[in-house]
Amino acid sequence: MRKGFALGVALVGLCALTLPASAQQNQDPFGGQFGAWEIALPPKEAGEDLVRMSDALAKLPPQRPGVVDTYVLSVSLWNEPVFENEAREAANVLARRYDAAERTLVLSAGRGAGIPRTFPTFSPNNFNAALGRIGKLADPNEDLVIVFITSHGSPDGLVVAREKGRIEGGIRAPNLRASLQQAGIKTKLLLVSACFAGNYILPFSNDDTVILTAAAADKTSFGCEPQRDWTYFGDAMFNHALRGGENVIDAFNMARGIITKWEDDLHAQWQAKPPAQRAKEQEPQPSNPQQNAGDHALGVIAKAEAYGQAVACAGHLSFALDRARTGRPLKGLADIASITNAQSAAQTRANTEGQARGRSSQDVAKAVVAVSTSALQLYPAQPADVTDLAARCMAP
Repeated sequence: MRKGFALGVALVGLCALTLPASAQQNQDPFGGQFGAWEIALPPKEAGEDLVRMSDALAKLPPQRPGVVDTYVLSVSLWNEPVFENEAREAANVLARRYDAAERTLVLSAGRGAGIPRTFPTFSPNNFNAALGRIGKLADPNEDLVIVFITSHGSPDGLVVAREKGRIEGGIRAPNLRASLQQAGIKTKLLLVSACFAGNYILPFSNDDTVILTAAAADKTSFGCEPQRDWTYFGDAMFNHALRGGENVIDAFNMARGIITKWEDDLHAQWQAKPPAQRAKEQEPQPSNPQQNAGDHALGVIAKAEAYGQAVACAGHLSFALDRARTGRPLKGLADIASITNAQSAAQTRANTEGQARGRSSQDVAKAVVAVSTSALQLYPAQPADVTDLAARCMAP
């Protein structure tokens, strides 16, 4: 690692990095620009990565005039499994939610040395190439671009890029803002899962952006152990809240409540430890996830997610209806007639929204079945959440 760019070590369970005193004088060798120190991949791997990236960009279709199309870029910047897992699964949830399966791209720093790559590598060039291609295909006056970034973060607002022994760097809010502007991307939903991610709020507080972060600018976030499937923020936002029919801000508020409960439990566990052990560990503090929502962006997002919201409700209510009909109703959802009416209304909305997006009734039916199947699979592990998502869809 080059002198002046020592990034320290992650605290256990925290998505944070601490900078040693020797690095304080010159911790940013890029002078505030977006970059990374990078060692070349071996020729065979480099060729394979180039093919993966080229194929991924070539498969992105152009936008459709008159339709609010959504392009999704989901990125893992740190080569540990938890971050690639999160980037991959968040991309899947967002693709379903925003009808963006053909317009979704994942970049990843990998899962660790010696583990075969599935996605194009994260590098500043690949990241900017993805934004550049999306910017060329999307209509800035009509479409939505979603960027999700997951990694460790440092107190100075850097979301760190690291592929151990090969890449060291990172991206700050001004870097991301500049790349989006240069790509011609206007309306955007940005989600940043990292400690101190609240540093991204102010630079993106404008009418064309909804920005959601895992933590305040001075707070750590949790759940970054390599063996986990999700960080706390990713789990709450994507694996719980966004699977339902809420709009994105209501989903974020639901995710905040889930995170608060988990962090309270974490603090209780710390408090129950012997004093000598507590003295050796950092006391968990609330991450305080942040958001800022521009009015123009909210309007575009509402159009972009209307189909996905209706499909989510139709799917969850189909699951609730099946349970009620078999005499095993979800808690508070036993009235078959009421569930049938709500499900029928959601199905009608999904068909209407789907038709406007060029989706056939068969396409819509498949999407609803996929959500219902997902609810069935999630229910044993998340019964309260699946029940809550179905109950929320009962409202007109």
